[in-house]
Amino acid sequence: MTILALDFDGVIVDSVLDSLFVGHNAYLRLYGKEMKKSFGGELFTFENWEEIKKKYKKEIRYYYTLRPYIRGATDYGLIQKLMEEKKVIKNQKEFDQYRKSVKFDFEAYEKEFYNERERLQKIDYRAWYNLEPPYPKILEGMKKLLEERIKIVIATSNRRKAIAKSFTPEYFGFTIEPKDILDKRYGEDKSEQMRQIVKLYKVNFKDIYFIDDQVSHLIQTKRLGVKVFLAGWSYATESQKEEARKQNIPVIEKEEDFYPIIKNSLEMDV
Repeated sequence: MTILALDFDGVIVDSVLDSLFVGHNAYLRLYGKEMKKSFGGELFTFENWEEIKKKYKKEIRYYYTLRPYIRGATDYGLIQKLMEEKKVIKNQKEFDQYRKSVKFDFEAYEKEFYNERERLQKIDYRAWYNLEPPYPKILEGMKKLLEERIKIVIATSNRRKAIAKSFTPEYFGFTIEPKDILDKRYGEDKSEQMRQIVKLYKVNFKDIYFIDDQVSHLIQTKRLGVKVFLAGWSYATESQKEEARKQNIPVIEKEEDFYPIIKNSLEMDV
């Protein structure tokens, strides 16, 4: 059996605005009394969201520049703190150094982040879903591959219950069973998720093709023998793409290239 493992955020969906919306609210709920008034100190709601986007274009553009350095949910809190402090981060190394040096309750923030996302989904799942629109050509390619009997597994640092409903005909137009979504319970280190895939599906590492938008995840998993690809259509910066090429990791630049490149790679290994 061959397994195609896909990250979720930044590969299948563009979740920048979801992470901003949920991440800001979680940060404000935790630190609202003591923080500076980022975004006016106002909680985001589905009702005020369009006005927020118009009013704070500069802040949202800055958020986009920080998104490529995210590895897990706790990092969304660091982005909020960076925005509050108006600190400039230029690369992954600087972000990682800031993460190590800052005083921050990662555990409390992570809990609040997922509580806030669950709260919003209960209010209006469709409105939340619209915050992280899927990449159309990725969905199209996934659907074709599923029809061709390719086994697709989701390897994400998200929570299974937060995204499982998206993998239904009502939303994405096809089904991936919840049991095939390996989430943060298996570890945010993607190499641990690859080990779990080997165990669950009785395959070898060389039978796994893995696509992620974070090059550090790919470097980790490539060492295991997994065939890895960088999603170049979303958040990866030019320096991250350059690093991928130095590591002999193929970069799929455009979402329309996803299906033909993966299809060709799979056929070459048959």
